[in-house]
Amino acid sequence: MLEEYMKKMRERCYINKLDPHVIPTFDSLSDEELSGIQNEYKDTLDIIRLFMNTFLEKCKGIPILVSVTDRKGNIIEYLGDPSMEDTVVNQVGLKKGVQFTEVQAGVNSPLAALELGIPVQVIGEEHFYHFLHQTACYSAPLFHKNQVVGTISMMTFVEVANPLIMASLETVVDSIQRELDLLEKNRYLDQMNHMVLEQSNTGYIVVEKSREIIRINPKARDILGLKQKDEPFTINELKLLSNVLDQYGKGEVIQDYKIIFQNKHETRTCLVDFFPFQEGTLIQLHDITEYMKTESYIQNAEKLAIVGQMAAGVAHEIKNPLTTLKGFVQLFKEGGTSNAFPEIMLKEIERIDQITNEFLVLSRPTVQKKDWHDVRDLISEIEVLLTSFAIIKNVDIQYDFHDVMPVYCDGNQMKQVFINLVKNSVESVGQNGKLIISVRSRGNDQLLISFSDDGNGFPDQILQRMGQPFLTTKKDGNGLGLMICKRVVEEIHNGEICIRNNSLGGAAVDVLLPYDG
Repeated sequence: MLEEYMKKMRERCYINKLDPHVIPTFDSLSDEELSGIQNEYKDTLDIIRLFMNTFLEKCKGIPILVSVTDRKGNIIEYLGDPSMEDTVVNQVGLKKGVQFTEVQAGVNSPLAALELGIPVQVIGEEHFYHFLHQTACYSAPLFHKNQVVGTISMMTFVEVANPLIMASLETVVDSIQRELDLLEKNRYLDQMNHMVLEQSNTGYIVVEKSREIIRINPKARDILGLKQKDEPFTINELKLLSNVLDQYGKGEVIQDYKIIFQNKHETRTCLVDFFPFQEGTLIQLHDITEYMKTESYIQNAEKLAIVGQMAAGVAHEIKNPLTTLKGFVQLFKEGGTSNAFPEIMLKEIERIDQITNEFLVLSRPTVQKKDWHDVRDLISEIEVLLTSFAIIKNVDIQYDFHDVMPVYCDGNQMKQVFINLVKNSVESVGQNGKLIISVRSRGNDQLLISFSDDGNGFPDQILQRMGQPFLTTKKDGNGLGLMICKRVVEEIHNGEICIRNNSLGGAAVDVLLPYDG
């Protein structure tokens, strides 16, 4: 194929009436056109220069000139031996910007390599023009996406021509090709990463070892209330993140670390992760503001549902002391003067006050307020509310309290957990059923609060999935109450909720809280 192609190329030289004894005049690109093509091939030329300069450095003493053409045969770069450059470039005029065509150059290796897509050599008298008979030319095509986009050629004097020059050229071009393919893949991955970062709903911040922020995506800027075109700055200007970075630098694991950011316009709640990244740190910001709002809405809705179900029992509890007070007021009106009346009336008023105060616990905002509490006291404080549940079905609530240590918890949230669990137990047992609430230590590091009833227990297929939203055994239930209990115990208090069936019937829910807070 190559031999036939070169034969026809030589025939066309005579058809085009080229004179082998005359040095041709070559057409050239304008400086602007050449600059445009060099910019298009910039990355390719940078890699070619890197590899070819290394190759030429190892070939010192051998007169080799390297030329690079684009896909149309325009010469866009020269490298190599000054003596070759003076002979070929300056005297003949084959300089940068020359449009290397068959009509002007005759038989030549660069155009053959471009058209055939294979390495080509033209040595000595194989050239059409006599002035090239003292040279040996070797050309290899350069591919991109399976298309020839240019050539790399080596020219030397015929006296030093050697088949190894072509082998060396092919090896170097193969290395250049692999580097260009790798560059293309890296460029693609970089563009993909850039697009993902720009469009991501997660905030990303890259911090160098010097604490300078070198990358921050739009979501992170939005969360932090920063302008999209701010100048580079350091992590020290973001006080909350700077403090956490200090902890991370001391070896602490920062995963799902909750931070509340307050900017000029709004408050954002985020879970923050820190990861090592090259010589610095990658920070991830997961915005859970809307999730927190939704969760708060669900929790408040669950409270309202509980309040509605408690209404009958609370009304019954308040009605008794009100009846007593009404009777004493009537006796006073009729002239009764017993000294015991005021004391009894005060006790009944205190009872009403206690009922209403605990009832209002459910309507308070769910802002965390942790302190050291004796769980037995928390249960005792809501005992009257728990009794209000039991009254409806005449359920007997029994208490089994052992000596325990205080735990660090949010008292109001734990009360809501206990109210939810008691409500569930009372609803699951029959008329005149029984519920045992026990408080005791489990080992030296955990407190166990257990709610055990004599109801029907849970079906096995339901038991394994308890705590999932909208999973319930109640006709009108929504499964959110137990889900909220699990979140309060497990996520906020680092505890655990275990749901099981008793061996003798009924169900039990164990709440485990760590003593160390």
